[in-house]
Amino acid sequence: MCAGILATFAITLIFKTSYTTNFAQGVISALGAYVAVELTLEHGLPLWGVAIIGVVVAFGVGVVIDVLIFRQGKNVNALGKQIITMGLISLFVGIIPFVFAVASYESVPLQPFIPLTEQLVIGEGATRVAIPYNTIIALAITAVLMVLVFVLLHKSKWGLSVRATASNEIVAGMMGVNTKVITAISWGIAGALGAVAAIIYVGNATFSSSLVMTSTQINAFLAGILGGFITFHGPVVGAIIIYLLNAIVGCICIHVPELSMWKPVLVYGIVMLLVLIKPQGLFGKKMVKKV
Repeated sequence: MCAGILATFAITLIFKTSYTTNFAQGVISALGAYVAVELTLEHGLPLWGVAIIGVVVAFGVGVVIDVLIFRQGKNVNALGKQIITMGLISLFVGIIPFVFAVASYESVPLQPFIPLTEQLVIGEGATRVAIPYNTIIALAITAVLMVLVFVLLHKSKWGLSVRATASNEIVAGMMGVNTKVITAISWGIAGALGAVAAIIYVGNATFSSSLVMTSTQINAFLAGILGGFITFHGPVVGAIIIYLLNAIVGCICIHVPELSMWKPVLVYGIVMLLVLIKPQGLFGKKMVKKV
């Protein structure tokens, strides 16, 4: 869930400020995780330190992408921007194995913050619940980052500029907002949050590959559609709902094993029904433009 929430907000931030769906978010995030993998395996550095370095690298990559690619193609339409992000997928899938000397689909380990065997045990017997400390740390990191981001969005000059750019970039520029800086920082923050998501995900799964975040990215897009891209908080709520749906359907599948192979179909089917009922998303609304 933690990785999904962070990835969802990262995609939403770019969508709101750059008006494009970033299909390359997953591979940019994976690059940050690979930096952590490299520094951990080759130099024996602790995950706490290398995670920060991976996040900084992903932030820089996000800024570079906006400045060198999207700023130069400012007049490209929405579809063209999406195609550019698809091209970035191929670019990073090629760059990662070249830089880190691993096959594109090769799995390499990344140890979690705390070994998954170390758990917080609550209750006894049938009511016994064991929660890995690593999961608690991931939840804490996610909560702190999301609270910080939303406080900045609503209480800081940067947040006001982001919301103004998201509402109307041209008008925001006329009102003195440096939209170029805002979009560049937004791409950087999205890359950084994606790297945190990838490191959390990879640490829990103890493996990494250049396409490791693909499933998380797909769920992030679904969460955005479910919650409604018109707000910043809607997609985040959508990510939580999808996680809860997975948990509920998973419990049902335990009691009805025949449904196990249909779990993704059931979850995405429920999401589709919700979107059919509320096409603009749970927090969306119809937009009427005067021409």
